[in-house]
Amino acid sequence: MVTLPQLATWLAQAASLQIRLPIVWQGSAEQLLPLTKQWLNNNSELTTYWLGDDAPPQATIVNAGRNYQLLGTECDVLVINAFNGFSADAVAASSGCVKAGGLWLLLCPEFSQWSQQSNTAHQSLLPYPLDASQHQGHFIAFWLQQLQQSNVIIGHNQQLLQSLTWPTKTIIKQAPSPYATCDQQQAVQAIQRVLTGHRRRPLVLTADRGRGKSAALGIAAAQLVSQTTQPFIITAPSPQAAAIALQHFKNLAPAHLHNSFLFIAIDELIQQAPTAALLFIDEAAAIPTPILQQLLTRYSRIVFATTEHGYEGTGRGFTVRFQQHLNLHCPGWYKLHLKTPIRYQQNDPLEQLVFASFLLQSTSPLLSNLTNRCTNIHCYTAADWLKQPEKLQQVFSLLSLAHYQTQVKDLASLLDNPYLSVITLEAENTVLACALLSAEGKIEPQLAKQIYFGQRRLQGHLLAQNLAFHCAQPEMASLSLLRVMRIAVQPELQRQQLGSYLLGHIDAYAKDNNFAYLGTSYGVSLSLLKFWQQADYLPIRLGQRADKASGEYSLLMLKVCKKEGDKSKELAANFQQLLPSLVAEHYPKLEPKLIIALSATTPTPLLTARELEQLWLFSQQQRPYELISHLLLVWFNHNFKTIPKTIAATLVAKLWQQHSWQQISTDYKLAGKNAILDAWQQLLALDKNIQRKP
Repeated sequence: MVTLPQLATWLAQAASLQIRLPIVWQGSAEQLLPLTKQWLNNNSELTTYWLGDDAPPQATIVNAGRNYQLLGTECDVLVINAFNGFSADAVAASSGCVKAGGLWLLLCPEFSQWSQQSNTAHQSLLPYPLDASQHQGHFIAFWLQQLQQSNVIIGHNQQLLQSLTWPTKTIIKQAPSPYATCDQQQAVQAIQRVLTGHRRRPLVLTADRGRGKSAALGIAAAQLVSQTTQPFIITAPSPQAAAIALQHFKNLAPAHLHNSFLFIAIDELIQQAPTAALLFIDEAAAIPTPILQQLLTRYSRIVFATTEHGYEGTGRGFTVRFQQHLNLHCPGWYKLHLKTPIRYQQNDPLEQLVFASFLLQSTSPLLSNLTNRCTNIHCYTAADWLKQPEKLQQVFSLLSLAHYQTQVKDLASLLDNPYLSVITLEAENTVLACALLSAEGKIEPQLAKQIYFGQRRLQGHLLAQNLAFHCAQPEMASLSLLRVMRIAVQPELQRQQLGSYLLGHIDAYAKDNNFAYLGTSYGVSLSLLKFWQQADYLPIRLGQRADKASGEYSLLMLKVCKKEGDKSKELAANFQQLLPSLVAEHYPKLEPKLIIALSATTPTPLLTARELEQLWLFSQQQRPYELISHLLLVWFNHNFKTIPKTIAATLVAKLWQQHSWQQISTDYKLAGKNAILDAWQQLLALDKNIQRKP
């Protein structure tokens, strides 16, 4: 490892330039780990984070997979011990914690040796039956390619192989106290306009890490709280995520007003809907979109703040997904992006290293001249990306933009999982659309039976797992299955049928490669359901728990590739006929119009003449609802596909979901139970099958 005087000199220079010092040192664990621990012991005043095995007692251990616990925390030194594994997600997330003047130190085997080794830290990314200790993926080799093009100190045992190109010191325009930057001052002014300006004009505040976004919330609250008698509320995915804003508020606001800025957890906020002059939502991209939409309806003055980069676990899809909703419902909304770093300077080598090596730099291809050009279909597998890193950058950027949960581990999966492939639609070497595919199934019959009996779960075989266990079809798990994990189209080219065009090529690809079924699983909405149904995918299962990130229920759909022995239509018919009987217990919050779209009319016996007469009497207000509700349910089960959608939705809410009259009145803006019944009675009076003369 580097000699201690040299390291001390480098750190002093990094501190003077307000940058973090990235060092990658290759060699043997027996040599490098003791030297590192000795240096840390001699510098025990430094706050040290340690990622990987064999951490010294004074270090805080960084746990892979718990990235959000790192938000708002800082360290002087981050040591990454990569000798026994390299977790891409954890490395990217923890790097944001290093202070200016701090050290980012990666200890690893010799590059030529490391790129040929297995990576046990990525076991969770590999499907059955792959074993990470025996499998050699391509992520490490790819990451080393990117690393060696970056501005980073690289050493090998006692030899310095690459020095740092030290950036010039950036002179940042000084902002008046209490602001750290002019960006932050501008953000506080924008927040002030949310409180004092027109209602229903929310602010979306975005930034990469270290730009003072959360602090701006606290500063603004401190300056504005005396202007109103109502409290300010801040919510976030966790109390820790709101701690910075609250601390800045308490540092600046008078003590007697400290109780005027309150943290309220998301679930409590939804249930109680307390009054607030201004609602702050920090790390908004990590909160389910339907919840954000509910809060947008309930509160007229809101500030949404979020980190946009994928290493926070949310991806940049929030920018597209939720802001499309804002365009429709709050056309006067405003967005502000904070660019100037606070904890380190703009040209920080570590930030540039992380962005470049994990492909977190968003690419925006010029598409205006490509729409009429000849398009081509290409297929890529894990081994192809080493030769085409620029194409991987395009694909990963598009996936990140289209899906709000894209993370660095998804990049690692593309390179390490040989069962993943990407099909792209391209024009002049530019990706217009892409789909991520997972080859699954081919499970041994005995193992498929164990899944069926609930004795085993297999990683990476979502389609086979669901077919064997939830759909009670273990023999289908032994078939060759292809799942469309994600499909994405460049935002400027959406609604031009490119996604459907790509699905057509995926269909041909599946048949050419002898897959028995195509499948997909996604957070269901009416628009997405229509998209997949148009491609002849059939719904066969709806998950019983809403996704924590999207708030949506996961729908599994299937499309047959080989007609012989096809069971997809049978599974779909069973699912669609059973769904109405399940919604009261399992899907009380699912949108009624979506339930109708997913359901099929039931083959229950028709109503008798006497029963139809009871419904006619109800339509004439000569029978109470309570006396005919069971008959109305049978009638509705036969007719819900032909009823006007809004009235059908109220009947779903009552008959299937068993909502209260009050809830239905609120949801559909009706004046109580009598108004709801009046609408139903008018509907029944129009049904020729139950009309009769008194």
